Amino acid sequence: MDSFFKKLGKQNYLLVLFILFILFNFLLNRFMPQGLALDIRFAYSASEAYHLLEMMGEETREKYLMVIWALDTPYMMIYFLLLVGLFSKTWKRRKFLFLPVAIVALDFLENVIVSTLIVTFPTENYILGYFASFFTTAKWVCVLGCVLFLIVGLVRNYVLRNQPDLDVKG
Repeated sequence: MDSFFKKLGKQNYLLVLFILFILFNFLLNRFMPQGLALDIRFAYSASEAYHLLEMMGEETREKYLMVIWALDTPYMMIYFLLLVGLFSKTWKRRKFLFLPVAIVALDFLENVIVSTLIVTFPTENYILGYFASFFTTAKWVCVLGCVLFLIVGLVRNYVLRNQPDLDVKG
């Protein structure tokens, strides 16, 4: 298992994963309902979720459902592997890997619930609407945590690498 993490931290793997990350971001931005996708919102209400679904119309909701499972699901694996690789390279330990795992788990639960909201629309279930919002918001909080830990790790590595050698003779 350690060799898997070490491989993901190598530059060539990180580069391929980063290119795939950019490609999937482009595709998701291209095919997600512009301005209406629940995946990119933060702390929305259940009524706001249903209002957005209504604004989409039936054809856009069907397309959104397809995008969630055809693009967003493989994207989860790509950004998971990229984050694991970045954490392996930055921190050299697995102590922060709970964040990428949490992001993927929350994103998956979000997808399941948003899909349920779409499939059962126009029936409204406000409990599911609030759960969708909770998982989306929690996902973005974890993403922020990942970014902060990666920045701290990069700064830490830079500072450690640029420390003058303290050659104490005595």
